[in-house]
Amino acid sequence: MTTFVHELKRRNVFRVGAAYLVTAWLLIQVAETLFPLFGYGDAPARLVVVILATGFLPTLVIAWLYELTPDGLKKEQDVDRSHPAGQSTVRKLDFAIAGVLVIGLAYFAFDKFHLDPRRDAEATAEALAGIAEVRELVEASQFAQAYARAHELDRSIPIGPLRDELWDIASRTVSIESDPPGAAAWVRPYSSSKDDWVFVGRTPVEDARVAQGMGRLRLELEGYRPLIVATFYGRLIRLDPIDTLPQEMVRVTGADFVVGLIGLQHHSIELPDFFIDRLEVTNREYHQFVDAGGYEDPRYWELRFINEGRELSFDEAMALFKDRTGRHGPSNWEAGVYPEETAELPVGGISWYEAAAFARFKGKQLPTVFHWFLASLAPTEHLLPHSNFNNKGAVPVGTSGGISGSGTVDMAGNVREWVWNEGANGRYLLGGGWSDPEYLAVEGNVQTPWDRNELNGVRLMHLLDDSNLESARRSIDLQFRDYSAERPVADDIFEIYRRAYDYDPTPLNAEIVAREEDKYWTREYIELDAAYGGERFAAYLYVPHDAEPPYTPIVYFPGSNAIYRDKIGDFYWPFLMRTGHAVLIPVYKGTYGRSSGLESDLPDESSMYREHVIAWSRDIGRSIDYLETRDDMDMDNLVYFGASWGAALAPVMIAMEQRFKVGVLVAGGLMHAKTQPEVDPFNFLPRVEVPTLLITMPTDYFYPYEHSQKPLYENLGSEVKKHFVVDGGRGHAPPMAIVVRETLDWFDEHLQPAR
Repeated sequence: MTTFVHELKRRNVFRVGAAYLVTAWLLIQVAETLFPLFGYGDAPARLVVVILATGFLPTLVIAWLYELTPDGLKKEQDVDRSHPAGQSTVRKLDFAIAGVLVIGLAYFAFDKFHLDPRRDAEATAEALAGIAEVRELVEASQFAQAYARAHELDRSIPIGPLRDELWDIASRTVSIESDPPGAAAWVRPYSSSKDDWVFVGRTPVEDARVAQGMGRLRLELEGYRPLIVATFYGRLIRLDPIDTLPQEMVRVTGADFVVGLIGLQHHSIELPDFFIDRLEVTNREYHQFVDAGGYEDPRYWELRFINEGRELSFDEAMALFKDRTGRHGPSNWEAGVYPEETAELPVGGISWYEAAAFARFKGKQLPTVFHWFLASLAPTEHLLPHSNFNNKGAVPVGTSGGISGSGTVDMAGNVREWVWNEGANGRYLLGGGWSDPEYLAVEGNVQTPWDRNELNGVRLMHLLDDSNLESARRSIDLQFRDYSAERPVADDIFEIYRRAYDYDPTPLNAEIVAREEDKYWTREYIELDAAYGGERFAAYLYVPHDAEPPYTPIVYFPGSNAIYRDKIGDFYWPFLMRTGHAVLIPVYKGTYGRSSGLESDLPDESSMYREHVIAWSRDIGRSIDYLETRDDMDMDNLVYFGASWGAALAPVMIAMEQRFKVGVLVAGGLMHAKTQPEVDPFNFLPRVEVPTLLITMPTDYFYPYEHSQKPLYENLGSEVKKHFVVDGGRGHAPPMAIVVRETLDWFDEHLQPAR
C-alpha cells in the first residue's frame, strides 16, 4: 500500500487531482453566477457538475499513464524524472495549482462579499413578488392555480421563513379519516384542470398538505366501492362494501340541517343516512321502463292524476305522455326510442308523474327537497364552473365534473331534477338545466307536474330508513318576498320607527385595554359603555402604520360568521388598513363571543331580533362617538363598510347614522324573511342618502340578483350610487382584487381631502 501511494505521488496523480478539483470548483462557481444572467435555469449548472464529476476519474488515469513534458504528452515509463525538465514540469504544476487556488480564493471573496448580497436581495425580491402573486390567486379563490404556482416557486426559494410563508398562503395541512381505515387516499384541488391526483397515504392520514379551498378526495379499499367526493376535509368518510351499495349509488350521511336553497331557507329537518344515484338517469336507463311496458302498467302510477282541478283516468293521463311521433316516451324521443348517440345523455322531457312512475319501477323513490339538497352540498363558486349551464344541449352524465360532498355529479346544470315535494301550483324541480341561468342551481323552482320540457330529468334515491319520510315529503311554499309589490313606509311612520334607535349620549367611559403591533397596523382593544342595559362592549381599532393622521375612519360590519366565531376573522377588512385607512370593528351584540342568545342571522318577527337590530345600530353610534373623541380621525370622511350580512343590514345602519359620508356594500342584498317593520331594511332604503357602492356576484346563492340585489339597489335613496356586478362571477363573495379596486376608486371619487 505504501509503495502504491508513493507511486501516485511520483507520477503527480495527487497534483493533477488537486488541480482538477480546484479548477472544477472554480468553473462551477462561475457557471452558477453566469448562467442565471443569461436566463438559464438550474439544468445547465447541473450539467456542468455532471461533466466535471464524470471527467475526474479519467483525468487521474491519464495522470497515472502519461506525463506532461516540455516535449508534449509522453507515457510515464518514457519520462526521465531525474532530468531538470521533469522537475520543472512538477514545479510548473505546483505553480498552476497555487495560481488556480489564488484565483479561486479571490473569486470566493468577490462572490461572498459582493455577489452574494446582490443575489440574496434579488432572490428575496423575486420570492416576495411570487408570494404576492400566490396571495392574489388565493384571494381570487383560484386555489388550484395558487397551489401550482407555489410548487413552481418552491424550487427557487430556499428553506426558511419565505418558503414557510409561501406554503402557509397556498396550502394547509389536513387529516383524512375513513370508516373502515386503511383506504388509499389521493387528493387534488377541486378546480384543477388536470387529473393530477397526489397520493397522501392510507387512512388515517395526518398533516397531509393540500391546496386552500375545497378539494377532491379519492378513496380506494379492497372490497369497498371506490369513492370520489368534494371536501374541505376534517370529516369521517364512510365506505360501503361493494355488495351492500346499489350499483352507481352513493351514501349520503344523515344530518340535522336547514335547506340552503333560495326561497326555502327556513325549512329544516333531521334525516338518517340514505343512498342516491351518483348520476342522473340516462336515456338508456329510462328505456328499460318503456321496454317493460311501464306506460301500460297501472302498478307504477300510484298517485291520482289531477290536472287543472280535474282527476284524469289512467288512459287519459297516458295519452298525454307521448313522444314527438305519438308513442309513449319522453317528449324529445321519436318512435318510442332515443337517438342512438344520446344513450348516455340524461333523460329529459318527462313529467313529474313519469319520474315518480320510473322510481317505482326501479324499486326506489324520488328524492325529497331535503334529501336532494343534502346530497348536493358543495359551494356554488366551486361547483358552477364544472356544471353544464348556458349551453345548447345536455352532455353525457358525469362528464361536466361538478361533484358534491357525497360524490354525486351534475346536481347543478345538465337537466333539472324532479323531486317529490309539492309547492303552490306544482312540484319542485331543482338544480337548473343546461339552458338555464346559473342562479337556478340554488333556487327553489316549482312547475306543474305535467310539464314535459326537454330540460326536465330525474335521479333516484334508495332509503335505508324511512323514518321522517312523511315529514320530508310535506308540501312546501316558496318564501320569496316580492319587493316589486311592496312599498317602503311613509315618512311619518318612519319617524316613529326612527325614535326607537335614539339613545342618550351618556359618558362613554372608554378605555384602551391593550395594544398589539403588526407589520401594517397597531390594533387597539377598546372597551366602552353600550347605549342599553348597562352593558359594556368592546371594539377593535386598527391604526395603519404607512399613513399620516388624520386617518380616514371606516366602521366595519362583518358577515354572519361573526355570530358563530369567538374571534375576528380575516376577510375583507385587512386591505383597508394596508391602504392607509383606520378600521373600527365593534363587537356587536351577539357576535364574536359576546353572548346574547342570538343563534342565527336570519330575520324573524320576534322581539328578540328587533332588539338586536336596534342594539347593533346603537353599537355603531357609540363607536362613532368614541372616534369623535380622537384627534387622529378625519370624521368628515367616515365610511360604512358592510360585507354580506353587514351589507344586508346596511340600509338600517347608514340611515340611522347621519355621520356616515360614504357606504360600501359587498356581497349583499335584501333578505327574504319577514321581520317587524321598524327593523326591516326595505323601509330604510329610501333614507340612505350617501354615495353608496354595491359589489355583488350574479349567481349569489344568499342574495339572488333578481329577488334581492336589484330591489336593494333600485330602492336606495342615494342620488349617487353604483351597482358593480362581477362579470362571470360565481358564488357569494366577490374576488378580493375586484373589491379592492372598486372600493379604492369609490373612495378616490367621493371622499374629501383630509382636513
